Amino acid sequence: MADPTLLVMGHAGMPAWGRDQIRRLSEQARARGVRLLGADTPESLRASPAEELGLVDDVVALDVHDARACRAWAASGPPRIDAVLTVRELSAHPTAVLARELGLAGNDPEAVLRIRTKDLCRQRLRESGFPQPGSAVCRNAEEAERFMRETGPGPWIVKPRDGLASIGVSLVERPRELAAALRKFETTAPAMSPLPPSSSFLVETFVDGDEYSAEGIVLDGVPQVLALTRKTVTDGFISTSQRVPSGLDKVTADEARDAVARGLTAVGVSHGIFHIELWVTAAGVVLGEFHIRGGGDYIHALVEHARPGLEIYGTLVDDLLGRAPAPVPDASRAARVEFLFAPAGRLRAVHGWEELTRHPAVIAAHLQVAPGDVIGEVKDSFNRSAVFVAGADSAEDVDALAASLSSRVTFETV
Repeated sequence: MADPTLLVMGHAGMPAWGRDQIRRLSEQARARGVRLLGADTPESLRASPAEELGLVDDVVALDVHDARACRAWAASGPPRIDAVLTVRELSAHPTAVLARELGLAGNDPEAVLRIRTKDLCRQRLRESGFPQPGSAVCRNAEEAERFMRETGPGPWIVKPRDGLASIGVSLVERPRELAAALRKFETTAPAMSPLPPSSSFLVETFVDGDEYSAEGIVLDGVPQVLALTRKTVTDGFISTSQRVPSGLDKVTADEARDAVARGLTAVGVSHGIFHIELWVTAAGVVLGEFHIRGGGDYIHALVEHARPGLEIYGTLVDDLLGRAPAPVPDASRAARVEFLFAPAGRLRAVHGWEELTRHPAVIAAHLQVAPGDVIGEVKDSFNRSAVFVAGADSAEDVDALAASLSSRVTFETV
């Protein structure tokens, strides 16, 4: 009998943490005797290095961001495919459409579209009894100002309806700051270029609370939270660090896990890895944005390190193929992602980076900048200067280690 084939939607041209996800997926799937077929746009395939394309056994050129193109491809008589998945946000809905067209395990495309459209997800959660920030879909400044008057005194969050990576997100303290927030929508960020321009945007009331996220997987239709992650962010909501464990007390952690599991069921998620943002407020847990894929920023590496022996992508492949996955290992370690930011100016040199990458506790590291680059404002998650992932036995140890490693790296700019 031939090995089963897994179609990986959107495997090329990934950021550093996305490449690490695909590498782990490749290793864990191949160890299970699964053949990998990668699908991506012709442009991404042409631009990808051989080592990246070598993580799959074969490739197919396909617009993995376009549900109609994926539906047409499914109708054209593709090779036999036994399961399909994606680690890419903008391919989540086309992947669900393709799974339905091919009769494979996957999420309901309507549920995925609901999750991708943030206001629709919030509305479903409200209808299901979950506390949610107030929100309004607006087409222009006048409609946004009307919502602000009705929900004042503020602050508010202005953002795209279907964005990612903090692109286009603004905190608006006063209505007079709205114009500057809307100017962010005038230029399309490269990561959002596969989507057509939107005629509307979202304005939400601000949630005052500490930010966390829940990482997990749906097995046999049941959500399992594998980790709660503590995050720190800039004033522009760009992550500066992620850590597992979260440090939440047991009562709050149990409340968060329960809310996430119920929320996933409420919005209709039945398969896959998930990354759910949330706030811990004075009134309790408030669910934020839902993502039916693993978290960015190397969060997958945190989860696997914290649970020695866990293969999260292999577990997902087993579930999609109808195999009984191995028991989930217990959490017993800590890990942290730390981002580094070079000061503005022309970068002359980076000191201490090579020494950091050789440290035995460093799980992954990526330097985004090089001498000669001009360092400007960090506008989204894709233009931070550097990142590393460190592991240790406890939260206290990993925090101290991350601080020590960060202090060894300096960026010389002029």
